[in-house]
Amino acid sequence: MIGRKLAGRYQVVERLGGRHRFMGWDRALLTDSGGFQVFSLAPLCRLHPDGVSFRSHLDGSLHLLTPERVVEVQEALGSDVAMPLDVCPPYPAARGDVEEAVRLTAAWLERSLRARRRRDQALFGIVQGGAHPDLRARSAAAAVSLDLPGYALG
Repeated sequence: MIGRKLAGRYQVVERLGGRHRFMGWDRALLTDSGGFQVFSLAPLCRLHPDGVSFRSHLDGSLHLLTPERVVEVQEALGSDVAMPLDVCPPYPAARGDVEEAVRLTAAWLERSLRARRRRDQALFGIVQGGAHPDLRARSAAAAVSLDLPGYALG
């Protein structure tokens, strides 16, 4: 369940014509999924195959970010480039943890693609893998196999 406050905020921006109109900005806009925030707020978060659940550091309310929900929010905001939900492991991290981050990031990217409704928004892939060249190559290959309009390095 996503918190009601968050749901209401992005819907207000959508009703006002998206971020471009809301901000009075006619150039390209990129929205991020929140993957880095999950990393930076790790003590408040829990990763699982569905997504990331976390308690707000402001009021303790429970939120769930899934790849599908992140796509929904970013499409409503109307950005030109959207970054999918990913797992940004800390450095240093155990190899097994980085492997799991690569696996979840790839699975969530595929779910994000299936959830897309807007074809005028570029969904980029994010390459993870930490300091492990073989895991970075595996992550990059998984993202590139989906033939996306762009890629980011995590």
